[in-house]
Amino acid sequence: MRKCDSFMGRLFLLCVSNIGLQLLGFVYRIFLSRFAGAEGLGVYRLAFSAYIVIHAATLSGVTMACTRLSAEWSAQGRAGAVRQLVYRAARTFLCFFLCAGTILLGFRDWIGTELLGDGRTVDAMPIMLVCILLTGVENILKSTMIGMNRVDNAAASELTEQIVRIGATIVLLSFEQTADLGRIAVLIFTGMAISECVSAAMMVHMYGGLHLPAHCPPPTGKDPFWKIVLPVSASALVTNGIASAGAVILPTRLVASGLSRTEAISALGIVSGIASPIMFLPIALLASLCTVAMPQASRYASKHNQSRLQHFTSQSLFATGIVGIPATALLLPLAPVIARLFFYRAVPTGYFWLIGLSAIFCYYQMITGCLLNGIGRQQFTVMSALSGEALQLILVYLMAGQPHLRVYGYLIAQCIAPIYVVLCNLIRLVSCGALVIRLQRFLGAPLLCGFAVWLWTRIFYSFFVGWLGGQWMGLCCAVVCSIALYLCFLRLFDIKIEKYLSVRGRPMHDLMLFY
Repeated sequence: MRKCDSFMGRLFLLCVSNIGLQLLGFVYRIFLSRFAGAEGLGVYRLAFSAYIVIHAATLSGVTMACTRLSAEWSAQGRAGAVRQLVYRAARTFLCFFLCAGTILLGFRDWIGTELLGDGRTVDAMPIMLVCILLTGVENILKSTMIGMNRVDNAAASELTEQIVRIGATIVLLSFEQTADLGRIAVLIFTGMAISECVSAAMMVHMYGGLHLPAHCPPPTGKDPFWKIVLPVSASALVTNGIASAGAVILPTRLVASGLSRTEAISALGIVSGIASPIMFLPIALLASLCTVAMPQASRYASKHNQSRLQHFTSQSLFATGIVGIPATALLLPLAPVIARLFFYRAVPTGYFWLIGLSAIFCYYQMITGCLLNGIGRQQFTVMSALSGEALQLILVYLMAGQPHLRVYGYLIAQCIAPIYVVLCNLIRLVSCGALVIRLQRFLGAPLLCGFAVWLWTRIFYSFFVGWLGGQWMGLCCAVVCSIALYLCFLRLFDIKIEKYLSVRGRPMHDLMLFY
């Protein structure tokens, strides 16, 4: 596969890939809800909390170091040093993995029954470690290739992995036909392990095709590897531990508010397995921007080009708003319909509104965090994310146990925490000279466009349901018309996406993202 040198080329390729991944993941969630039900999704989510913590602790710092350093060294003409970087990252990950795996296996009964609060999660832990080991191989190579602009390799691997995961999981669940929710969690993780095996094999093959020099020393001077790995890994361990604790304590707090244990686990399954996947569908577009924004910001920072860095951060924030806000606004009127048609579940409309607000703030948190990491402010990103997760955990504990709030208290906490983190990140970007705030540009057009899309989506859906007499056709027609209206609004604001997608290889277009 060829190298993508244009920023917009890389962004477009990742957008297409992530949209496909998000749609496949949505189909995957539908099948899981059909086989496992709301309570089964809740049990799987509890087990997945342990997976998230171990994954973050063992891989987050290593992969960030691979992306940042491979981007910097390739920009400086030292691409050969990447081979030593990959070997070093692999050894570091293996050490972290052995430590985490020993703890998990040694205390899995206590972790499952006491820490996660459900003994049905215990049997999934051994296969969970297999998933993490294979994921480590894949993610180290993938993050390195992204840093070297080989995003086409990463896209092919991700798409293949998701397709294999869906197929393997459906086959396993169909073959077993079990009502044991713990066994269902084991089968889901087994499907993940099969897909990760395929993806890891693909990445190893693609990495071998790069033909990097066998011996090329890294740049002289201070070693940046551990300065990236240690704080980011420690932060990820703590922040994801706190974030997972929020999901783990939610059933307990709901029980304290008067629900039964089964109702509490089902509520967790509805929020994490149905409502959140619907409202976070636009993350496919924003994750692509974040993936390519960090190495791009790192390149500008390494060349001490502050004017281009400021322009790039400004355009990245504007792109986040002009994509994330209208896309979320489009989903708000249609989300209850999607839940009924695809998942056969009636989900309260208030869930979607609160999750939608949380999603928008999370998009801004993602892009500001990636920009700060790209310019070498990992420690600040760590502290802001950590304090935000701690704030969210405290709010979940206080509000989810209130009988008049329950799940709404959990969702309100998920809205407040990212607002705080985004404000901290923006202040830091401004203070270090990487951003000039323009509120009218950052919020004016995105909010106006989002309100118009929300209003007209409601009108379109009501009109087509009444005219065509069916919810399926009404939903499809409303989505098509709303997207067309959104593109018209972009034209109205003179935002011509295809102009920049069609121009490749010109350096100035790296700075003109959706300008």
